[in-house]
Amino acid sequence: MSYLIDKAQPSEWVPMHLLLLADENQQLVEAYLPLSQVYLLKDLDQVVGICLLQIQQSTGEIMNIAVEPAHQGKGFGKALLAHVTDAARQQGLERLVIKTGNSSIGQMALYQQHGFDLIHVNYDYFTRNYPNPIWENRILCKHQLIFELSL
Repeated sequence: MSYLIDKAQPSEWVPMHLLLLADENQQLVEAYLPLSQVYLLKDLDQVVGICLLQIQQSTGEIMNIAVEPAHQGKGFGKALLAHVTDAARQQGLERLVIKTGNSSIGQMALYQQHGFDLIHVNYDYFTRNYPNPIWENRILCKHQLIFELSL
């Protein structure tokens, strides 16, 4: 696998279609994108993955992480998560938070395999904050699961 992960420059193009794979609410994405550090994963000079990190005091939150569907299952998500975790450590953060839906089975496994622990459930978050129902893995996404990793 020959890929490169770099922190994007403020003027660099950001692939909105990738961000919308992880968060279907474009208004929310557009609100948190300018406040985030953007990490792009490139395979053969093509952007195939993205991760957004926001920092508040000693805590980082991964706001969005996504990989092009044709490139999923190749370890790119794991590589992005590991890279951003290392970047958070290098910036002196004490903990890292990531949130996902109750229907995101693969993501829940990835985060726990990476050392994140489930610390909270925000019940009915997606039914309250998203205009259309979200179905994933034939499960209605209703609840937001919050995971944390101590750095």
